[in-house]
Amino acid sequence: DLALKNNDLIVGTQGRSIYVLDDLAMVQQFADSIYRKSWHVFSPAPTVRMNQGRGGYGSSGSSGVNAPKGIVIPFWVDSLSENRRFVVRVIDGAGKTIRSFDTQGEKDKLDITSGMNRFNWNLQYPEAEKGPDGLIIWNGIVRGPQAIPGTYKARFVVENDSTEVAFTLLPDPNFKTTPEEYAAQLDFLLTTRDLFSETMVALKQIRAARTQIEEKRKQWSADTIPSLKILFDTTLSQLKAIEETLHQTKAKSGQDVLNFPIRLDDKLGGVYDMASSGNMAPSKQAKDVYAVLAAEVDVELAKLKTILDGGLKAFNKLAREKELPVVVIK
Repeated sequence: DLALKNNDLIVGTQGRSIYVLDDLAMVQQFADSIYRKSWHVFSPAPTVRMNQGRGGYGSSGSSGVNAPKGIVIPFWVDSLSENRRFVVRVIDGAGKTIRSFDTQGEKDKLDITSGMNRFNWNLQYPEAEKGPDGLIIWNGIVRGPQAIPGTYKARFVVENDSTEVAFTLLPDPNFKTTPEEYAAQLDFLLTTRDLFSETMVALKQIRAARTQIEEKRKQWSADTIPSLKILFDTTLSQLKAIEETLHQTKAKSGQDVLNFPIRLDDKLGGVYDMASSGNMAPSKQAKDVYAVLAAEVDVELAKLKTILDGGLKAFNKLAREKELPVVVIK
């Protein structure tokens, strides 16, 4: 038998098998003229926002492959060349770019072949900035929040040509979350993610500064340049205090945080995880805890800015006068 549901074609065979052709939009929009173009983007069907990927339950050769999570947009490309660049930008209802995928990019790389292709966006916003190598975070990396129900656009850019297709993200019918609650959750998660990113950037700046200063302190003794030695010790002490407030530096393995309490970065990650665990606006408790943590993080970031703008500049000024290498922080 054949059946249509949500513009998917379901085929049932006498041999007790079921096959599903996801989204007939490409078949319905078919025209010979499409394949005479150099490239063409098909309009996708609406997609239901799901919290989890739809995984399979078998690994045998007869097991089917479920549709990928998120939005799938079919597009046609007649031919490829090394210099032919494709960019796909996902744009929200306010016209703001959420993510960009690029055939020549390293992150969010777009892989395409000649002929039919499928662009897949898993509905995730960009994740938070990663911290220094080897950083132990009990609550893990803060991943980007999931896009909320609404209307979006995908802008395909090929060299000097471009086209846009709109697509709709539908709410999961199992939840009664209102549009206002979805928007409040997204805003809270993006705010928390961004503060976590600032914290990670600060930790990388601290590590870079401490490494360079400690290397130089080994080269220049206090007897040779006493004024630099004083700046060395003062700046290192200040940086160490900020780092230890932002992050549990004693944690060297995943289980160490059972013995040493987590710091501000890990606490932010915990608030993010809790607020993203369902389909609801952030609770009062989540907002209250975030406010406390944000205030404490801001104090440490302000201290770091003072050091980078003041202490390190003074150090570098003195180093230049002595014709010595300076400390460079991105």
